[in-house]
Amino acid sequence: MPNEVSHADPAPTIALIGATPIAELIAARALRANLHVIIDDVSETRLQATSRHLLALVGAQDSRAPGPQDQSALARSGLSNSAKIHNLLLTQSIDSAIRSADFLIDTLPDDLEVKLELFTLFDKFAEPNAIFITTGSIPIDHLAAITFCPDRCLAVRISDTTNSKAVLELIPAKQTSPQTLAKTTALFHQSLRLRVT
Repeated sequence: MPNEVSHADPAPTIALIGATPIAELIAARALRANLHVIIDDVSETRLQATSRHLLALVGAQDSRAPGPQDQSALARSGLSNSAKIHNLLLTQSIDSAIRSADFLIDTLPDDLEVKLELFTLFDKFAEPNAIFITTGSIPIDHLAAITFCPDRCLAVRISDTTNSKAVLELIPAKQTSPQTLAKTTALFHQSLRLRVT
């Protein structure tokens, strides 16, 4: 089906904005599914901690040499070339993270001004078909309304980030398209193996 994430399609790239426990849960599952993951955060300390946690969860993969963008991420994370996670990029450049992703997932704590600014950046820099997701409790319709693509916006709520049997709830905006719902369901259920309600 064209709307699903399948093994025949190239692996999607997920950009997680905020090095948070929710970001770690999603990133670990995405990396195990061999998806490309970018984690953006303003704090180098949080990025280093996240890289250590993910290395413990996922393990080192040295199947490729780091690219030019990976070099600075490796230096910041303290990982050597032989002990890094394949398909993971840590960055403090939000616009480059946004430009590179198929799924943009905001995992930051709730702050309306920050979320509105973030969705404005998503709208400005994202690829034409990128899906905008928030994990916060601010109503998705408030965030979708400031974009030119409310049909590609939705919220997700994860029941428990420490639980391996976490359940995810998809909350569409009023204008979320069936294609956006189908692609997001495929990502979280089929690729990330989260139970979707």
